[in-house]
Amino acid sequence: MTTFSLFYAMLEAGMDWDPERGLLSPLNNCASQYFYRFLYTALFLYPPYLASRKLFSLLTIWYFVYGSLTEDVLYWIMMFEPPYSWSWFYPVYYYIPIPDIIELWILIILRKKIVKYNRG
Repeated sequence: MTTFSLFYAMLEAGMDWDPERGLLSPLNNCASQYFYRFLYTALFLYPPYLASRKLFSLLTIWYFVYGSLTEDVLYWIMMFEPPYSWSWFYPVYYYIPIPDIIELWILIILRKKIVKYNRG
């Protein structure tokens, strides 16, 4: 999952995702953000499915959140700039991405539940 996140971060860093540019920018702005989230979720759910061998489980969700968080962190490191809010679903407060903090808490909570479940 870490390798997948690294390659996706490199791909994302090399692309221009700015919906404000382009021929249909007034129409493209909203649609491209939703399409991007759909595409991102679909791409990031496949490796967790392969890793956990289950379509929906705590482990699948943990891998998905881990991959998403890892990709965000690697992206900002590669871009060598502080995080900024580029869309309504990615709020940033004083260079701290709120979704990444939430994802970190989800990882901690899910890991505790997975360990507790595996102990029996």
